[in-house]
Formats: sequence, C-alpha cells, structure tokens
Amino acid sequence: MPRSSSRVVFALLTCTLLIPSCHSTPNPTGECTGTHLGRSVTWPLTSNSLQSTVSDSDGSAHTRVQLNYTPNGVSELVNWGVSITLTGEPRFEASPPRTAKLLPQQDRLVPEEPSLVLMWEGFTSSGSAYLSPPGVPVEGSLTLRRVTPDHAEGQFVYHYADGGILTCTFDVPDRLDDDGQDSDVGCGGGGGYDDDDDD
Repeated sequence: MPRSSSRVVFALLTCTLLIPSCHSTPNPTGECTGTHLGRSVTWPLTSNSLQSTVSDSDGSAHTRVQLNYTPNGVSELVNWGVSITLTGEPRFEASPPRTAKLLPQQDRLVPEEPSLVLMWEGFTSSGSAYLSPPGVPVEGSLTLRRVTPDHAEGQFVYHYADGGILTCTFDVPDRLDDDGQDSDVGCGGGGGYDDDDDD
C-alpha cells in the first residue's frame, strides 16, 4: 500500500476513535420529583435544556439557564420549566453551594434581594407561567452547586399552598459555546493531516 494511502487510513481511524470525545456534547441530566396535586411524580429534564450567555441593551452579559421538564401525567401539557437569569457571569465549582430564596409576588416568583438571581421566569407549554392548579408556589429556592463556562448544576424547590413539593435537579451544558467551536479540531481539521507525499 502506498505511503499516502496508509496515512489516509490512519487519519480516518484516528478521527473515528476521537469523535465521541471531541465532538459529542454532554446531554442535560436532571428530573423533578415530589408531589403534584397529591400524586407522586417524576418529570425528566429534556435534551433542549441549556446554559447560555445573554446581553442587555447596555452591553452587560448575564448567564441564563433554560430548564425544560416533561410533566408526565399532566393533561394537555407538553413541557414545563423555568428560565433563570443570573446576575453577571458567575463562575464557581469548588466553593460551597450558593442558595437564593424565591418569593411569590402576584402571579410570579421573584428572587429575594440581594441575590445571585437577576430574573426568574416560569413557563408552561399552555402559555401560563406556572402549573394551574396548584398555581404560583408559596415559596421557592434555587441552589447552585457549579457554574462554569460549560456547565450549570444545581436544583430548585417549589412549595405549594396545597402541601405539594417539587424538587428539580439539573446539570446542563453550554451548547451555544460548543456549537461555536471548530468541530474539526483534534480530528484532522485545521491542517492536522497533510496529504502531501513530498517524501
């Protein structure tokens, strides 16, 4: 076999072996467990949950965590979740978890000030911000265990007036950053393979 052909085969084999590690994006993991209207539930986190960076009109950047759960067993509801905007771009993972308290205010939850949370926006596929019934939680909290450029991990807890409690965990990647990278790096892209058979 000519040397150039051998090198092509070697490059293709190397790329194939490296693809799972250098191209794959970790899947979001997490679930909501607890009681909804007196019934025990387990609602999985969906694959379109992510962490991203958003900018205000003044140019300031904030970290946003979008969490979508599948509320199995809830009639006519496809998804349910929350959009969390953090103040600035916090980065921590080795420090103790950070907790923010959420308080009801009319038809929504707002973070207790001062807080790591800039904005808390609940949503459902039906268009309402919260499940109805039971309505807006009477109390909530967010605990962040890790926020890095490529992951956000933690949980939030809702307490409802009917005694129901939902604890929702999440570990989500920053998919926008992953999509912006050169997908060929490490797998023969960017000049990693030279087909010139000069020697």
